[in-house]
Amino acid sequence: MSAPGETIGVDIPALARSAPARIALTCEEERLTRAALAAGIGARATGLAAFTARGASVALDLPNGVELAMAFLACAISGREALVYDPGWPSSYRAALDAALAPAWTLSGGDHWPDIPQWPAPPQGDPPFYVGFTSGSTGVPKGYRRAHRSWIESFAVSEGEFGIGPDDVVMAPGGLAASLHLYGVVHALHIGAEAVMMRRFHPRRALDLVEARFVTVLYATPTQLQMLAEAGEGRAFASVRLILTSGAKGQPGYRDAVERLFPAARLGEFYGASELSFVTIAHPDEAVPAGSVGRAARGVTLAIRDEAGRALPPGSVGRVWVKSGMLFSGYATGGEVIARDGAFVSVGDHGALDAAGFLTLHGREKRMLVTGGLNVYPEEVEAVLIRAPGVAEAVVFGVEDELRGTTLIAVLRMDGLPEEPALRAHCRALLPTAKVPRRFLGLPDFPRTSGGKVDLVALRRQVEARTGWVLR
Repeated sequence: MSAPGETIGVDIPALARSAPARIALTCEEERLTRAALAAGIGARATGLAAFTARGASVALDLPNGVELAMAFLACAISGREALVYDPGWPSSYRAALDAALAPAWTLSGGDHWPDIPQWPAPPQGDPPFYVGFTSGSTGVPKGYRRAHRSWIESFAVSEGEFGIGPDDVVMAPGGLAASLHLYGVVHALHIGAEAVMMRRFHPRRALDLVEARFVTVLYATPTQLQMLAEAGEGRAFASVRLILTSGAKGQPGYRDAVERLFPAARLGEFYGASELSFVTIAHPDEAVPAGSVGRAARGVTLAIRDEAGRALPPGSVGRVWVKSGMLFSGYATGGEVIARDGAFVSVGDHGALDAAGFLTLHGREKRMLVTGGLNVYPEEVEAVLIRAPGVAEAVVFGVEDELRGTTLIAVLRMDGLPEEPALRAHCRALLPTAKVPRRFLGLPDFPRTSGGKVDLVALRRQVEARTGWVLR
């Protein structure tokens, strides 16, 4: 059997016995005590055992809310594998994933559970408990598989690096179909902290929840933080001591707005991936070089290698390789063959380590474009463009060009039409000529994933339909 703490959620009954009336989970106006949470998970685990075998896949086709959180934990503690579907997907996505993964049961709401719940014995070994989904190159999501131990070790990083403990109130206001928010809620429930979630992210209601529940730890994407800062202008929330964020950098100046909104909070940024969990952490109390994503998280070893697999010296750009106990088990569906070298894994990100161990990312191999014989990482150009006046977000694509191989196209989230001469001048001051986009397109909004990130596949299709360009 798994030892205590080695299975996601295994300690929830003991937490309930120690303080049954303590609030465990808040979803807007809905509250669950520790006792109610444990009973609800147990009832669902009993129901799963009646209809599925251990190791079976269970599709969670549920709206964001308490039911989804309890069903997920019921799968984990009973040895089932939860497939967390996004309620915003079109029916074709669900059909494709159902065909590929053949779940033994699908929960879609309205299910009836036993009146007398039973808490099952924890699963043996380290079985997979979760398949999450992220954008695939074809548009249909790719599924990545996680075993218990990978998240247990990630929990240890959250506790050791950031001091998150049972006395915290942890808010993850985004959809649980996004791993950042699911992780924040499940970790909180696993250790006995109060978890706060929302049925749908709304910045003003989120801030009201922060105030009402005295939230101390907030998980949010940079986009969500910017939306919170705009919605909360003139307000301040002193209860928040820590903000954890991952993903693209926010607009210039957004840190100042976030600091005004949460004056007592430390901003902890981390680089990771669905397949890797924590990779590096940029601690708020550490002098992190400009543009760096921080140093390796505890338990993580980094290596930078060239195409032949040879180690590169500090400052050289190459493929980023990661070794840790937090890595995923493999792709469940739709994923490319992962690059592995012994205990090291790479998802194709390129970057450089300096002599002090700080990592600077240059871009993802799959997005790299070649123009005029020069390798261009779109992320580098995007980081320059969001510093231009009036540009909220930027995504750079390529279109085929007979002379250069690829011409760079910048798609900008902004109000009004882009002023191309001014944008080119801005880019030329900070980039080589070959990296300056040739064309600019302004859009009032970008399509997004459930986690609030830009949906690159959907954006590419939208731009192609509007312009007739064939984008890379």
